[in-house]
Amino acid sequence: MSRADPERIGGLAWMNRTQGVLSSAERRRLLGEIVRGQAGYIAGRIKLATGRTPEAARSIGVADFRPPDSRLAREAEEACREQTPGVIGHSYRSWVFGSGLAALDGSELEAEQFFVACLLHDHGIVEPVAGQDFTARSAERARRCAHAAGVDDDASAAIGQAITVHATPGITADLDGPLGAYLQARALLDLVGIRAEDLSRPFVHGANSAYPREGVTREITSMIAAESRANPKSRFALLHRCGFSALVWASPHRPR
Repeated sequence: MSRADPERIGGLAWMNRTQGVLSSAERRRLLGEIVRGQAGYIAGRIKLATGRTPEAARSIGVADFRPPDSRLAREAEEACREQTPGVIGHSYRSWVFGSGLAALDGSELEAEQFFVACLLHDHGIVEPVAGQDFTARSAERARRCAHAAGVDDDASAAIGQAITVHATPGITADLDGPLGAYLQARALLDLVGIRAEDLSRPFVHGANSAYPREGVTREITSMIAAESRANPKSRFALLHRCGFSALVWASPHRPR
Protein backbone atom coordinates (compact mmCIF):
# COMPACT_ATOMS: atom_id res chain seq x y z
CA MET A 1 0.00 0.00 0.00
CA SER A 2 1.35 3.44 -0.94
CA ARG A 3 2.54 5.69 1.85
CA ALA A 4 1.23 9.25 1.82
CA ASP A 5 3.69 12.14 1.58
CA PRO A 6 2.89 14.50 4.48
CA GLU A 7 4.80 17.34 2.80
CA ARG A 8 2.55 17.41 -0.26
CA ILE A 9 0.00 20.23 -0.57
CA GLY A 10 -2.67 19.33 1.95
CA GLY A 11 -0.50 16.78 3.74
CA LEU A 12 -0.42 16.72 7.52
CA ALA A 13 3.07 18.23 7.80
CA TRP A 14 2.20 20.88 5.19
CA MET A 15 -0.96 21.72 7.12
CA ASN A 16 0.89 22.03 10.43
CA ARG A 17 3.40 24.37 8.78
CA THR A 18 1.03 26.56 6.74
CA GLN A 19 -2.39 26.17 8.42
CA GLY A 20 -3.70 25.73 4.88
CA VAL A 21 -2.57 29.07 3.39
CA LEU A 22 -1.57 28.51 -0.24
CA SER A 23 1.42 30.25 -1.78
CA SER A 24 1.03 31.89 -5.20
CA ALA A 25 2.88 28.99 -6.83
CA GLU A 26 0.65 26.46 -5.08
CA ARG A 27 -2.50 28.28 -6.22
CA ARG A 28 -1.28 28.22 -9.83
CA ARG A 29 -0.52 24.53 -9.59
CA LEU A 30 -3.93 23.71 -8.15
CA LEU A 31 -5.68 25.79 -10.79
CA GLY A 32 -4.25 23.43 -13.40
CA GLU A 33 -5.57 20.45 -11.44
CA ILE A 34 -9.01 22.06 -11.19
CA VAL A 35 -9.14 22.57 -14.97
CA ARG A 36 -8.26 18.92 -15.54
CA GLY A 37 -10.87 17.89 -13.00
CA GLN A 38 -13.56 19.93 -14.74
CA ALA A 39 -12.82 18.16 -18.02
CA GLY A 40 -13.23 14.81 -16.27
CA TYR A 41 -16.47 16.00 -14.70
CA ILE A 42 -17.99 16.81 -18.09
CA ALA A 43 -16.97 13.44 -19.50
CA GLY A 44 -18.45 11.69 -16.48
CA ARG A 45 -21.79 13.49 -16.75
CA ILE A 46 -22.04 12.43 -20.39
CA LYS A 47 -21.32 8.82 -19.43
CA LEU A 48 -23.82 8.99 -16.57
CA ALA A 49 -26.52 10.14 -18.98
CA THR A 50 -26.10 6.94 -21.01
CA GLY A 51 -26.97 4.83 -17.97
CA ARG A 52 -24.09 2.41 -18.55
CA THR A 53 -22.04 1.25 -15.57
CA PRO A 54 -19.13 -1.21 -15.29
CA GLU A 55 -20.22 -4.85 -15.18
CA ALA A 56 -18.37 -5.36 -11.89
CA ALA A 57 -20.39 -2.59 -10.23
CA ARG A 58 -23.57 -4.63 -10.44
CA SER A 59 -22.31 -7.09 -7.82
CA ILE A 60 -21.49 -4.38 -5.23
CA GLY A 61 -24.25 -3.50 -2.78
CA VAL A 62 -24.63 -1.05 0.08
CA ALA A 63 -25.25 -3.98 2.45
CA ASP A 64 -21.70 -5.18 1.75
CA PHE A 65 -20.35 -2.42 3.98
CA ARG A 66 -20.99 -2.16 7.71
CA PRO A 67 -19.49 0.25 10.27
CA PRO A 68 -16.51 -1.28 12.10
CA ASP A 69 -17.27 -2.65 15.56
CA SER A 70 -14.50 -0.93 17.53
CA ARG A 71 -13.94 1.66 20.24
CA LEU A 72 -12.46 4.06 17.68
CA ALA A 73 -15.45 3.74 15.35
CA ARG A 74 -17.83 4.44 18.23
CA GLU A 75 -15.80 7.48 19.27
CA ALA A 76 -15.98 8.75 15.69
CA GLU A 77 -19.73 8.23 15.49
CA GLU A 78 -20.17 10.17 18.72
CA ALA A 79 -18.06 13.03 17.33
CA CYS A 80 -19.94 12.86 14.03
CA ARG A 81 -23.17 13.64 15.87
CA GLU A 82 -21.70 17.04 16.81
CA GLN A 83 -22.16 18.12 13.17
CA THR A 84 -25.26 19.41 11.39
CA PRO A 85 -27.78 16.91 9.94
CA GLY A 86 -26.75 17.60 6.35
CA VAL A 87 -23.06 17.10 7.11
CA ILE A 88 -23.77 13.92 9.10
CA GLY A 89 -25.60 12.38 6.15
CA HIS A 90 -22.84 13.48 3.77
CA SER A 91 -20.23 11.89 6.04
CA TYR A 92 -21.93 8.49 6.10
CA ARG A 93 -22.71 8.51 2.37
CA SER A 94 -19.08 9.41 1.74
CA TRP A 95 -18.03 6.28 3.59
CA VAL A 96 -20.44 4.09 1.60
CA PHE A 97 -19.55 5.62 -1.77
CA GLY A 98 -15.82 5.53 -1.09
CA SER A 99 -16.00 1.91 0.03
CA GLY A 100 -17.92 1.04 -3.12
CA LEU A 101 -15.43 2.78 -5.41
CA ALA A 102 -12.47 1.13 -3.68
CA ALA A 103 -14.11 -2.29 -4.04
CA LEU A 104 -14.78 -1.61 -7.71
CA ASP A 105 -11.17 -0.51 -8.28
CA GLY A 106 -9.73 -3.43 -6.33
CA SER A 107 -8.00 -1.01 -3.95
CA GLU A 108 -7.43 -2.04 -0.34
CA LEU A 109 -8.38 0.45 2.38
CA GLU A 110 -7.85 0.15 6.12
CA ALA A 111 -11.56 -0.07 6.93
CA GLU A 112 -11.53 1.42 10.42
CA GLN A 113 -9.31 4.36 9.48
CA PHE A 114 -11.37 5.09 6.38
CA PHE A 115 -14.62 5.03 8.34
CA VAL A 116 -13.29 7.52 10.90
CA ALA A 117 -11.81 9.82 8.24
CA CYS A 118 -15.10 9.88 6.34
CA LEU A 119 -17.23 10.64 9.38
CA LEU A 120 -15.04 13.53 10.55
CA HIS A 121 -13.53 15.00 7.39
CA ASP A 122 -15.84 18.06 7.44
CA HIS A 123 -16.09 18.46 11.21
CA GLY A 124 -14.09 21.71 11.18
CA ILE A 125 -16.10 23.43 8.45
CA VAL A 126 -19.18 23.79 10.65
CA GLU A 127 -17.56 26.74 12.44
CA PRO A 128 -14.91 28.53 10.27
CA VAL A 129 -11.84 29.99 11.95
CA ALA A 130 -9.89 32.79 10.26
CA GLY A 131 -6.30 31.81 9.57
CA GLN A 132 -6.83 28.04 9.82
CA ASP A 133 -8.02 25.65 7.14
CA PHE A 134 -11.06 23.69 8.34
CA THR A 135 -9.41 20.32 7.71
CA ALA A 136 -6.84 21.08 10.42
CA ARG A 137 -9.65 21.12 13.00
CA SER A 138 -11.28 18.06 11.45
CA ALA A 139 -8.01 16.16 11.79
CA GLU A 140 -7.62 17.34 15.37
CA ARG A 141 -11.10 16.06 16.26
CA ALA A 142 -10.18 12.69 14.74
CA ARG A 143 -6.91 12.71 16.71
CA ARG A 144 -8.84 13.19 19.94
CA CYS A 145 -11.08 10.24 19.05
CA ALA A 146 -8.01 8.11 18.39
CA HIS A 147 -6.47 9.15 21.71
CA ALA A 148 -9.66 8.31 23.60
CA ALA A 149 -9.75 4.89 21.93
CA GLY A 150 -6.09 4.17 22.71
CA VAL A 151 -5.10 4.04 19.03
CA ASP A 152 -1.39 4.26 18.19
CA ASP A 153 0.13 7.43 16.75
CA ASP A 154 0.76 5.97 13.28
CA ALA A 155 -2.91 5.12 12.76
CA SER A 156 -3.97 8.50 14.13
CA ALA A 157 -1.59 10.27 11.75
CA ALA A 158 -2.88 8.24 8.78
CA ILE A 159 -6.44 9.34 9.53
CA GLY A 160 -5.37 12.96 9.99
CA GLN A 161 -3.38 12.91 6.75
CA ALA A 162 -6.38 11.58 4.81
CA ILE A 163 -8.57 14.33 6.22
CA THR A 164 -6.20 17.24 5.56
CA VAL A 165 -5.27 16.14 2.04
CA HIS A 166 -8.79 15.32 0.83
CA ALA A 167 -9.52 18.96 -0.08
CA THR A 168 -6.52 19.22 -2.45
CA PRO A 169 -7.43 19.04 -6.17
CA GLY A 170 -5.58 16.40 -8.15
CA ILE A 171 -4.41 14.09 -5.37
CA THR A 172 -3.47 10.48 -6.18
CA ALA A 173 -3.33 7.27 -4.20
CA ASP A 174 0.35 6.81 -5.04
CA LEU A 175 1.53 10.17 -3.68
CA ASP A 176 -1.20 11.09 -1.20
CA GLY A 177 -2.28 7.68 0.03
CA PRO A 178 -5.39 5.63 -0.78
CA LEU A 179 -7.25 6.84 2.32
CA GLY A 180 -7.06 10.47 1.20
CA ALA A 181 -7.65 9.67 -2.47
CA TYR A 182 -10.83 7.69 -1.80
CA LEU A 183 -11.97 10.16 0.83
CA GLN A 184 -11.85 12.84 -1.86
CA ALA A 185 -13.40 10.58 -4.50
CA ARG A 186 -16.41 9.72 -2.38
CA ALA A 187 -16.97 13.35 -1.32
CA LEU A 188 -16.92 14.47 -4.94
CA LEU A 189 -19.30 11.66 -5.85
CA ASP A 190 -21.71 12.59 -3.10
CA LEU A 191 -21.61 16.36 -3.60
CA VAL A 192 -21.21 16.84 -7.36
CA GLY A 193 -21.60 13.37 -8.91
CA ILE A 194 -18.02 12.76 -10.06
CA ARG A 195 -17.62 9.00 -10.72
CA ALA A 196 -21.34 8.43 -10.12
CA GLU A 197 -21.30 6.67 -13.48
CA ASP A 198 -19.02 3.98 -12.02
CA LEU A 199 -21.52 2.73 -9.43
CA SER A 200 -24.86 1.09 -10.17
CA ARG A 201 -28.02 3.11 -9.77
CA PRO A 202 -29.37 0.67 -7.13
CA PHE A 203 -26.16 1.22 -5.13
CA VAL A 204 -26.46 5.00 -5.29
CA HIS A 205 -30.18 4.84 -4.47
CA GLY A 206 -29.47 2.53 -1.54
CA ALA A 207 -26.87 4.90 -0.08
CA ASN A 208 -29.18 7.89 -0.47
CA SER A 209 -32.04 5.97 1.16
CA ALA A 210 -29.95 4.73 4.08
CA TYR A 211 -28.51 8.19 4.72
CA PRO A 212 -30.96 10.81 3.33
CA ARG A 213 -29.72 13.90 1.51
CA GLU A 214 -32.13 16.47 2.94
CA GLY A 215 -30.39 19.75 3.67
CA VAL A 216 -26.92 18.83 2.46
CA THR A 217 -26.76 21.13 -0.60
CA ARG A 218 -27.79 24.29 1.21
CA GLU A 219 -25.71 23.49 4.29
CA ILE A 220 -22.52 22.58 2.45
CA THR A 221 -22.60 25.49 0.00
CA SER A 222 -23.25 27.92 2.84
CA MET A 223 -20.33 26.49 4.81
CA ILE A 224 -18.02 26.59 1.78
CA ALA A 225 -18.84 30.28 1.29
CA ALA A 226 -18.19 31.02 4.97
CA GLU A 227 -14.91 29.08 4.93
CA SER A 228 -13.84 30.98 1.81
CA ARG A 229 -14.53 34.34 3.45
CA ALA A 230 -12.63 33.34 6.60
CA ASN A 231 -9.67 31.90 4.67
CA PRO A 232 -9.42 33.56 1.24
CA LYS A 233 -6.08 31.88 0.42
CA SER A 234 -7.26 28.37 1.24
CA ARG A 235 -7.96 25.45 -1.09
CA PHE A 236 -11.73 25.71 -0.61
CA ALA A 237 -11.63 29.43 -1.38
CA LEU A 238 -9.91 28.60 -4.66
CA LEU A 239 -12.45 25.89 -5.43
CA HIS A 240 -15.29 28.25 -4.53
CA ARG A 241 -14.01 30.90 -6.95
CA CYS A 242 -13.76 28.23 -9.65
CA GLY A 243 -17.44 27.32 -9.33
CA PHE A 244 -17.43 24.32 -6.99
CA SER A 245 -20.61 25.39 -5.18
CA ALA A 246 -22.41 25.73 -8.51
CA LEU A 247 -21.49 22.11 -9.27
CA VAL A 248 -22.93 21.06 -5.90
CA TRP A 249 -26.25 22.72 -6.82
CA ALA A 250 -26.11 20.95 -10.20
CA SER A 251 -25.45 17.50 -8.66
CA PRO A 252 -27.35 14.62 -10.28
CA HIS A 253 -28.06 13.35 -6.73
CA ARG A 254 -29.73 16.55 -5.51
CA PRO A 255 -33.48 16.11 -4.95
CA ARG A 256 -35.45 18.08 -7.53
